[in-house]
Amino acid sequence: MISNKFIASILLAVIISISGYNPVFADGIRDSSANTVPAANSVDYNYAKELEAQADKFFYTGIEIKDQKLREAYLSKALAKYMLLLKLQPDNAVFCTQIAVIHDICGHYPQAKEYFFRAINLENLNPFANFYFAEYYFINKDYNNALKHYLIAYNNGYKDYYQVNIKIAAIYERLGDIEKAKYYYTNSKNLNPSIEGINSKIQSLENVYYSKEDYKPRTIRE
Repeated sequence: MISNKFIASILLAVIISISGYNPVFADGIRDSSANTVPAANSVDYNYAKELEAQADKFFYTGIEIKDQKLREAYLSKALAKYMLLLKLQPDNAVFCTQIAVIHDICGHYPQAKEYFFRAINLENLNPFANFYFAEYYFINKDYNNALKHYLIAYNNGYKDYYQVNIKIAAIYERLGDIEKAKYYYTNSKNLNPSIEGINSKIQSLENVYYSKEDYKPRTIRE
């Protein structure tokens, strides 16, 4: 839920700046069908629903604020409410993830990692939790773990989000797997044709691929 750079290439940096670690993404990507509050017959149901709405409002307002102190104040209020929600429903992976993300934004990295692991341990295939755990690893340049969690998110409901596809593509490009990088960049383009620089990026990978195909190693006799 924080934007960041990835590869030194100017073109890729442009792409990543558009599709980076973006907290607003959570608002649209979180599964609204997920059981994020106690059952409807619970005495805590209405309280939990109201609390969740308040937490989300503080969170999404906070991440849009430029002033650091005011931003931190909103995020602290959101964190407190998500913690209350987690007490009501301690097996909720979404709330664990939101708490982890806030800690990550605020630079509380050990706490962030703790809650990411807690979320994954609760629901190891939860795409929301895996996506943001991948973002955590991406920012910390642990690309193998980032790829692992992006792919879990992709294979469990997030394959139609261009943000997921473009991050997978960027990692495969860094790892030198041009074919897979092209595949996921193309997916990103199909999902969001307005991504700046995406056509040039795909074409540059085509050129790299064909230059490798045309290359013939010289022998000692030659």
